[in-house]
Amino acid sequence: MTLYSIYAKPEKGPEALLVLPERFIWSAFLFVPLWAILRGTWAYFVLWIVIAGALYWSVPLIGGEAAMALYAVFALWTGFAAPGIAARALQHRDWIASGEFSAPDQVTAERLWLEKTYGARP
Repeated sequence: MTLYSIYAKPEKGPEALLVLPERFIWSAFLFVPLWAILRGTWAYFVLWIVIAGALYWSVPLIGGEAAMALYAVFALWTGFAAPGIAARALQHRDWIASGEFSAPDQVTAERLWLEKTYGARP
C-alpha cells in the first residue's frame, strides 16, 4: 500500500481535489526538467538549470564521468523528493493539505477522503 496526500481547494467543491502518492516518482527521476515544468515547480526548474549549467561548466575540471555521476545523484534525489516538491508548489498555489490515506491505488485514496469528508454514498 502507498501513502497518498490529499490536497483540496474547498471553495471549488469536491471536484478540486489532487491526490499525490508519497513514493519514488520515476518521471521526476528520468525527466527532471520536463517534470518540473509540467508540475509548475518553477523554482525547482531554475535550480535544475543552475545545477545542469554548473555541471556542464565543471566538465574540464572534474571530467565527464564525474559530472554525469553527480547529475545521476541529483536526478535520483529528485525522484525521491518529488512528492514534497510538488506538495510545496501546490501549497504556494493555495491548495490545502487535507489529509493522508494509505490505499492500494489513487482512486481508492480519493474515495476514502470523499467518504470521510462528505459522508458515504447511500
